[in-house]
Amino acid sequence: MGLTSKEKEEVIPNLIDARIKATIESALVSALKQSDVLAAIVPTIVSAVRESVRASIQDELEKFQEQLLQKERDLKALSSEFTSLQDAYNNLEGKYNDLEQYSRRNCIIVSGIPEPPVEGGTDNVVMELANNKLKCDPPITTQDIDRSHRLGKPRSDGKARPIIVKFVSYRQKSVVMRAKANARAVLRNDNVYINDNLTKGNMHLLKNARELVRGKHLNQAWSYDVDGPW
Repeated sequence: MGLTSKEKEEVIPNLIDARIKATIESALVSALKQSDVLAAIVPTIVSAVRESVRASIQDELEKFQEQLLQKERDLKALSSEFTSLQDAYNNLEGKYNDLEQYSRRNCIIVSGIPEPPVEGGTDNVVMELANNKLKCDPPITTQDIDRSHRLGKPRSDGKARPIIVKFVSYRQKSVVMRAKANARAVLRNDNVYINDNLTKGNMHLLKNARELVRGKHLNQAWSYDVDGPW
């Protein structure tokens, strides 16, 4: 029984394609076995592969370089933003320090005054120092002192705690600080020290300045208020 017309149309082309493919493959295998053919086509193949690989690597390098440039731009933007935030923080910190220092404007810290086992209060101790040691004029009275007390808990080693004094007004504090300037020898002899109630930041700054004085890099260091150095 023979093939139908439709079957011939489907089968015969497939047979022809298969024979052509087999013939081509056979010819290629035969050609590749010849050294002169290999010598002719291998450089072309190598060159084509090399160019393809080079182009691919170049594309990847360009993409990577662009990514690095973008990262660098992002880093610069973040660095600029950080600098701006740091400046803003420093500005706010400085303003906060100024406000805190202003809130302490009427206060002094007195160190070196002996602390008895039982102390009824420190107002009288402050007035004794101000009027008898410093010779304040006008004298300091209880009406001039808002409040005063020892700082911290009693020490186990028996050392006297400093006294913080808040005056009713800055004027009374100024009287004490001016008298202090004229009685440095008396205070030094008794190992008594009177200082502004500085913020932590200002105290650190003054400490560093005094270290420079000890190193003979500065002549003097002191805290400074609106009415002048004490």
